[in-house]
Amino acid sequence: MLLKYLLFILLGTLSLGQFARVGGYYLFDIAAAVFSFYGVVLFLINKNLKIPKYSVLFFIFSLLAGVSLILNLYRYSSAEGMTAVFYLVRFVIYLVSGLVVYNMVASKQTTRHQLEKYFTYSALFLCGAGLVQLILLPDFSVLDASLGWDPHKNRVASTFFDPNFLGAYLVATLTMLLGSVSEGKKDKFRIISLVVILLFIFLTFSRSAWAMLAVVIFIFGLFKQRKLLFLGLLLAFLAYFLVPRVQTRISGITDPADSARFRLVSWKNAIQISRDNLITGVGFNAYRYVQKEYGFLTVDNISSRSGAGADSSLLFVLATTGIFGALVFAAALAFTFLDNIFSKRKYRLVIVSLIPALMLESLFINSFFYPQMMFIVYAVIFSSSLDI
Repeated sequence: MLLKYLLFILLGTLSLGQFARVGGYYLFDIAAAVFSFYGVVLFLINKNLKIPKYSVLFFIFSLLAGVSLILNLYRYSSAEGMTAVFYLVRFVIYLVSGLVVYNMVASKQTTRHQLEKYFTYSALFLCGAGLVQLILLPDFSVLDASLGWDPHKNRVASTFFDPNFLGAYLVATLTMLLGSVSEGKKDKFRIISLVVILLFIFLTFSRSAWAMLAVVIFIFGLFKQRKLLFLGLLLAFLAYFLVPRVQTRISGITDPADSARFRLVSWKNAIQISRDNLITGVGFNAYRYVQKEYGFLTVDNISSRSGAGADSSLLFVLATTGIFGALVFAAALAFTFLDNIFSKRKYRLVIVSLIPALMLESLFINSFFYPQMMFIVYAVIFSSSLDI
């Protein structure tokens, strides 16, 4: 029972987003560490700790990330090295948290449907908080620039303070709901939650989240319900022609002043760093310090929140862990995807749609290493190997 309470605390603090920050630490990182440690110890004591097959390659990747960091520690100061080590430990903690969730489902301490409901409650809370944010803080440009937040205007960012990551989290939750609805579980709570979450995904005005959603709808429509394809196209058509800002966001991709241009610069920088450090990378999460060495970060933006990563998870992995780390990380995703394609498990479409959608979306933001995304992704992926 205590483990389930710790799960609630973890989900609650993750949902608080930036409001869970105390000093230089986030309460959800502490909650994840406690949940993971207690869960592993509990299952070890009871001699029923199981390792999900989808987790193996991810843990091998974390080992390669550690080796890469050790090989590159000489390049950084002790403070920089310790910071990078901390983020590697954090990544492993979220991997282990997914393992603990898997064992909770396997031991029937919780169920897949309960897990879906917990994430849905989290998403609905974020939608409610997002509505409050739109009313009280519609323009992030009024915040002190030293805080490092992008100047989003009239976009739902909720407690994450970032519409792109919020959109990714909401789409991941919506994918779980679609998995149940497509299996005939069409109760009022799920349907209402689907509509509310879909509305707030739209209100993020995040092109990466919209693209992620499009992939999910396309795959569910292709494999399960063809009418979803028609409904998705109809909604996209109506949104484009009835909401002028949608046209502005989409046409802005070719605007030199648009944020898309900065992503191209970020990709170019990541490719250059990757090319120069192809074998071992620069060390997991030491990317900010290398960007400074290359002159990609200035005194003005060295402390920016985007400076620690590239606007692409896969390029970030390649740059920080080298070619071997990138291959193992890609293999971990590919194995999970392919195994579900050829399986007959009820909820295989959740994984079959979520992984390619995330891979597309992660080309634009570093979503695979965002705490809230790490927890939901690894919890869902690892537990998906159970046909319960």
